[in-house]
Amino acid sequence: MNISTLEKLHYNKIKEIIKSYCVSGLGRELIDKLQPSNNIKQVKRMLEETSEGRNLIDASYHMPLKGIFNIAPLIDKIEKGSVLEPSELTTIDNFLRGCRKVKIFIEDKEGYAPTLSAYGKSITELKYIEEEIETSIKGSIVDSNASKELKRIRRHIESCEEKIKERLDKFIRSSANKEYIQEFFISQRNGRYTIPIKASYKNQVQGSIVEVSSKGTTVFIEPSSVSKYTTELTTLKSEETMEEYRILATLTDMIFERIKELKINIEVIAEYDMIIAKAKYSKDIDG
Repeated sequence: MNISTLEKLHYNKIKEIIKSYCVSGLGRELIDKLQPSNNIKQVKRMLEETSEGRNLIDASYHMPLKGIFNIAPLIDKIEKGSVLEPSELTTIDNFLRGCRKVKIFIEDKEGYAPTLSAYGKSITELKYIEEEIETSIKGSIVDSNASKELKRIRRHIESCEEKIKERLDKFIRSSANKEYIQEFFISQRNGRYTIPIKASYKNQVQGSIVEVSSKGTTVFIEPSSVSKYTTELTTLKSEETMEEYRILATLTDMIFERIKELKINIEVIAEYDMIIAKAKYSKDIDG
């Protein structure tokens, strides 16, 4: 079919309207690729899919597609050898949960949508990966419960930070230091715990100058009384970073092992999103 005919039929305009009914980028991308077909078998199949989608909608059944995001870019990232960030793993988790819900939803709808119900059998549930991610990731961070080692390291970090704060509090409370202090609070600068000292007294306080205020009137000094703990804290933070990376890499490897099934899941969810979008449009125009 030539471009002129498509324009007369408002083909692309209708595609844009149908895309607005999609709940994810997956369906929208599939609609973008849609082209007219003279393959009767394919046309009949697509019409049947839309009819079955209408059957579900007319029976007040709503496929739980909302909140399922396109994870194809994350799959590409994994295939290139990258390790996923916590927030990206959460996106994978949400996708897997969404796939599981869709599979459960459609498996008993054979009476309304036999073809769509059959498609659901291609979805692979990966609940064990969901559980591993949910145990290891909370929000955008690696949870302490992800491993015994991470829990141990973070416990030591907390203890070390408490020792630093105790000594800095003692420094602030000491009457001998009162004259030197610009402001009576502990300030974190460049990842180190410091005390704001008047610049004119910087040589009266034993420690390392971490930062100087923009006006030069205040120097942020890490007193020598906490330097030992600062060194220990730096080592612990490095250990924490390495353990977090190990956990993220392990989770990413688990996903990589099932990447074939994930790609099929993406395809099925995309098809469902497109089909239901067409069915919604059909209902709205009383087609």
